[in-house]
Amino acid sequence: MTAQSLKPWLLVSVLLNVFLIGGVGGGLYHWMASAQPAETVVNQHGLRQAMVKLPPARRRELRQLLRHNSADSQPLIMAGRSARLGVIHQLEAPTLDRDVLVAELAKAREADMALRALVDTTLAQFASTLPQVERQKLVEALYLRGQGKPGGKLKEPAADSR
Repeated sequence: MTAQSLKPWLLVSVLLNVFLIGGVGGGLYHWMASAQPAETVVNQHGLRQAMVKLPPARRRELRQLLRHNSADSQPLIMAGRSARLGVIHQLEAPTLDRDVLVAELAKAREADMALRALVDTTLAQFASTLPQVERQKLVEALYLRGQGKPGGKLKEPAADSR
């Protein structure tokens, strides 16, 4: 091959490389410029969102309390799961036994309520160790999401004027 026949191929190669490098560079720039912190990307709710808003030391403390109660919560989790499986089996059965379905739903509800009570007790124990500023963050994360809160305060219910 002569130098004359290599020039077009060299030009095409240089243009292709410039295009690829520009594309990769532009994509990297766009990704870095629009990157959001992980806590805003994931739609978290409940205790997970509350943990994100707490300082790392408090986050660790709450995790330890919840792990400490995991032995008590495991039977409740399993009972709820078992009851929900019973509900599924009843709904998939060729003939529906309404009384058994209602009983399985009641078992699932009771297990869920007992688990919620255990978590709430743990949360109350944890909250009693927090200063007021951190308790306010806990309130915002757990209860004020999406309520149009002015200044992070709860709105007082309107008086009934009948």
